Amino acid sequence: MAGIRTVIVTTPAMLSDLVKGLALGRVELDVVAELGTRQALARRLPALRPDLVVIGLRHSESDNIVTALLMRMPKAKFIVFSADGRTVIGYELRLNKAALSELSPDGFIGFVRSDGAPIA
Repeated sequence: MAGIRTVIVTTPAMLSDLVKGLALGRVELDVVAELGTRQALARRLPALRPDLVVIGLRHSESDNIVTALLMRMPKAKFIVFSADGRTVIGYELRLNKAALSELSPDGFIGFVRSDGAPIA
């Protein structure tokens, strides 16, 4: 069985390692790309065909980028880290926001796996 095709974008190594570590033994992530910049991201993502995109926001940046990307990648899920890494929000096409910051590791993986997580 193939893993969840995952693209990690502008996410500090510590946070991307945390996501990968939480997944171990729970769900298989197939990290197909780790992008340090967002140059041509809207064009690159469809070619990568991710099921999951993990993205780190910059200081004073809103989640508007995620909304625009989600419209281009309607089947993908997005996990968004705030610039300080304290807030983690999950997005799906219906624009449901799941507060992931306070979830247990199993709740976090439940969101990644697609069987859902509590909605904020």
